[in-house]
Amino acid sequence: MDIVYIRDLRVNAVIGVYEWERRIDQEININIEMGWDNRQAAETDDLQYGLSYKEAANLVKEFVKASAFELVETLSERIAELLLEEMAVNWVKVTVGKPFAVTDSAEVGVSIERYRQEKNIKVFIDIGSNINREKNIQSCVDQLRQDFPGIIFSKAYESESLGFEGDPFINITAGFETDLSYPDLKFHLKNIENKHARERVRNTKYISRTLDVDVILYGNQVLQPEYDVPRSEILKYPFVLFPLAEIAPDVIHPQQKISISQLAKATELNKDTLTELVDFPAYPPLTELQ
Repeated sequence: MDIVYIRDLRVNAVIGVYEWERRIDQEININIEMGWDNRQAAETDDLQYGLSYKEAANLVKEFVKASAFELVETLSERIAELLLEEMAVNWVKVTVGKPFAVTDSAEVGVSIERYRQEKNIKVFIDIGSNINREKNIQSCVDQLRQDFPGIIFSKAYESESLGFEGDPFINITAGFETDLSYPDLKFHLKNIENKHARERVRNTKYISRTLDVDVILYGNQVLQPEYDVPRSEILKYPFVLFPLAEIAPDVIHPQQKISISQLAKATELNKDTLTELVDFPAYPPLTELQ
């Protein structure tokens, strides 16, 4: 995700809770960042494919001038909603500041990040474990079935630990639809990990794990660099790419612009490093989440 930004947009408006603030206009300082894919604009050098920061600035200025909120928190939220709706961006960061509102301070304010809230977003996740593998993965699968009706699963695969010495992992890919925003979904999945005694070691990526649940695709959204979505591991590891291709062959990778099945056919990753666990507990019938 590229970022189009507007800095130090200054607008006079009514803002504040005190009686005297309701009678005057005060200067408000606004900074905006919007997520946008600039590649087509860059390749064609054509304005129509870019995000118009002039349009966004005018939109925000007119809205703020006509507003009369008491809290900068409320104003920030409304600006974010306006940009997500009118500018058709998937992500926005809004910072609203009141200059000299506090003695000995140049400015105070709030900064928020918001995502476009879509319905029935198709999500794909990777589930892995190399500690009490069968028990933890089966427990996770059972929990996900309750939380996301209609969820589908790939076959289960075993592969060697990478980057450290440890027992082999079992990995499964799952797909489902959700109305949860990405941050809310990530929080939900981390709670599932925590319930399975997941230990987190700062600055240590490669370590044995009771349970690892990662979002690898969140609709067609590109949430980088804030989040690793689409997850870079799709292109790096057989245990992520090939199970994903089983249940999402026709899904288009948001950055590569080709289907997951095409990625699997073209990759140099070795599928033979995976061992299918045919005796692993049965899942719902294998279908594609299109």
